[in-house]
Amino acid sequence: MDNLQIGTFGWQVPEGQGDFYPDDMPPEWQLDYYSNLFRVVLVPEEQWLQWDKEAIEACIDAVEGEFGFYLGVNHLLSKAKEAQLLVIKDAFGSLLKGVVIFSDAPIADLPQTAVQNVPVTLVSKVEALAGWQIEINGLKISGQPMGFCADLPADGKQQAAMLKNFMQSMPDNSAGAAFFIGGDSINMKLVSNLKVVGEFLGY
Repeated sequence: MDNLQIGTFGWQVPEGQGDFYPDDMPPEWQLDYYSNLFRVVLVPEEQWLQWDKEAIEACIDAVEGEFGFYLGVNHLLSKAKEAQLLVIKDAFGSLLKGVVIFSDAPIADLPQTAVQNVPVTLVSKVEALAGWQIEINGLKISGQPMGFCADLPADGKQQAAMLKNFMQSMPDNSAGAAFFIGGDSINMKLVSNLKVVGEFLGY
């Protein structure tokens, strides 16, 4: 995966039903459609924790070529979460790119580099893992390089400045990075525009 890849926190975006996915598209086809436009996705914890063998296989079948799944984790990792993560990792192989922990828990309670050999990124208001880190809109992002924005600006210049700041923070040996848009309401038109901005900047 080269350079910058834009994606969203989940592909089942309710606000996008009418203007991103065709109105008559069944939910089970949405990942296929999404993966034709975006090459990474951050899967919410409440979704991947419920995946059974059939759901995991459906995700694998829905994407083609170089695609990246990241698994979101709320707060701390329990034994149940880690067990499910291992099941997904064994099935996904190289499709699983990282674990993203959203937590303000003390650093001592968090994995520092990897979970089941899957790289970890921490998104926190107060804590930061050792090594690479950046702050975006009041959130500290650290560990495995990855971008996250919960409030995407509509202005193209502000989007460009955000992406430039992120890409300039990348380690010299980085082969590429994912940047995810989250928040309570994801505007898919703005996300698509962000992708165009990144391409225009040469990322």
